[in-house]
Amino acid sequence: MLPRTLYNFNVFTNSVSWAGIASEVTLPKITKKTEDHRAAGMIGDVALTLGYEKMECEITYAGFDPLQYSQLGICGASDLPIRFVGIYERQDTCTKQNVEIYMRGNAHEFDPGNTKNGEKTEHKIKYGVSYYRLEVDGQVTCELDFINGIERFGDNDLGQQLKNLLGL
Repeated sequence: MLPRTLYNFNVFTNSVSWAGIASEVTLPKITKKTEDHRAAGMIGDVALTLGYEKMECEITYAGFDPLQYSQLGICGASDLPIRFVGIYERQDTCTKQNVEIYMRGNAHEFDPGNTKNGEKTEHKIKYGVSYYRLEVDGQVTCELDFINGIERFGDNDLGQQLKNLLGL
């Protein structure tokens, strides 16, 4: 068995396709926020889970387009839709798998990089992500919505359990 590798991808921000322009995407790292705890009778520390660290996404763009700057003007912690569509291919069977990541957040850093005459220009935009949903072949694998309390991994809906307990 050989791994699935990225065959091709596209990325959209605010419903604009950046095919042919976006050259690299750094997808959000999902990190649980923890705090070490050791109390009476314990012989070692354990990590207590206290929610999640903030998520970020970064897209590298080629060329210059003023539309990319306009992303900085979209206000709100989850008002800018970002969508990654990747096709992954298994190298031994050549079967392809569709992976889509839907995110919402805001653009909070624009790095214009270096510009030199006659050379390819690249710049990066960093996004804060408050909503993240991973779908593999149309099936939701992971969904996190920091604002609305959604925390779902496959069929395990931890956020709904919490909402029920809180009477929400």
